[in-house]
Amino acid sequence: MPATGATAGELEDVNARLVQLERQNAAIRKENAALRENQRLLDENNRLKSLGARASSEPGRTSSQSRQAEFASTSAPSPRSRNPLQAYAALPIKALPPEAPGQFRAWIEGGAIWSGGDPVFNTYSSNNNVTGVFDLTPKVGWETAIGFDHRFAGSPWHINGQFRYGEGGKTDGTRTIGFLLPGGVTGTQTFGAAYKETHWLAELAGGHATAGHGPDALQLKAGLRIPEFPARSSDSNVQAGTAGGLSTTQSIFDDTRASSLGAGPLIGLEGSARFARQWSFDYSGDVALLLGRQQSQITTRSLFIGGPPLTVFDQVATGNDRQFAGVLSADIQVGVSYWLTQNLKLGASYRLDTFINVFNETGRSNSGFTPDRYTHGPRVTLTGQFDAM
Repeated sequence: MPATGATAGELEDVNARLVQLERQNAAIRKENAALRENQRLLDENNRLKSLGARASSEPGRTSSQSRQAEFASTSAPSPRSRNPLQAYAALPIKALPPEAPGQFRAWIEGGAIWSGGDPVFNTYSSNNNVTGVFDLTPKVGWETAIGFDHRFAGSPWHINGQFRYGEGGKTDGTRTIGFLLPGGVTGTQTFGAAYKETHWLAELAGGHATAGHGPDALQLKAGLRIPEFPARSSDSNVQAGTAGGLSTTQSIFDDTRASSLGAGPLIGLEGSARFARQWSFDYSGDVALLLGRQQSQITTRSLFIGGPPLTVFDQVATGNDRQFAGVLSADIQVGVSYWLTQNLKLGASYRLDTFINVFNETGRSNSGFTPDRYTHGPRVTLTGQFDAM
């Protein structure tokens, strides 16, 4: 009987130890499961951080978007979390992305221009029937421009505008012709001519991003364009002669300013296509129908000096012609840009501007000028972009 009691006690002790071991094994299995879950969350956290780092380093990425990516990579739960369900619920993939911020973009541009279109010339004829032509096609000039584009927060709609000013290179010419007339009259006749074009353009438009996003979006736009195209020319005819001890000088000077000022609806597009990480292909094009006035103002001065005795005659006459007309304005510009930082890029491009019927051929508004003009040349553009409300 004592032996049986001892055996029963040993069995109870073994059973107690088995129960304790089973509890310890259960605790170990639970802890191992928690460790495996924590390791999975740690791997997911590292992956999100890597994605956030790459997104924030992309060219053209706004600072707000970089902050969103950084938030997504740092908001994953810590591997020290003791509750896997709470850690999983805190993952950012369960949250909706915040509303995209607005963006303001500003640019400045400059470059050389060449002028073309219908020929610009001035003809002359002397007293002894010597004729000639001055070619007054503008020489190399320059153009500068500034502009902006604002995209509203959480919206594909934009508002943008620009202002341009340019001058063509001045052209001129002179020629002196000697003559001998019946009655012993000898002398010279000197002709001169000069020409210069300037232009300015202002526009305001609304746009809608139809493809892409951010600064690379394809934007269709419509708005209002107001340009003016003034041109100024002058010509002179000075005759100096002597006969029988008398000398005379007769001069005629003409100064003409022709201009076309109008306003009208504009439609166009602009956008970029990113390639090779920090490079982009930029393009834009617009067309506008302008209605307004075309004006020609002419001032003519006639001066006669003779003697002896000294005789002076000086007269000034002015003329003005104004008419209503339409002008077709169009432009296209293509180039490449390099993103210096995520908010700053430098670009090189080529631009063509066309004005059709800029000086109407009816009336006197075409005096010495041409109806169709275009300017073209290389441009350098610096663009900066910033987050906005």
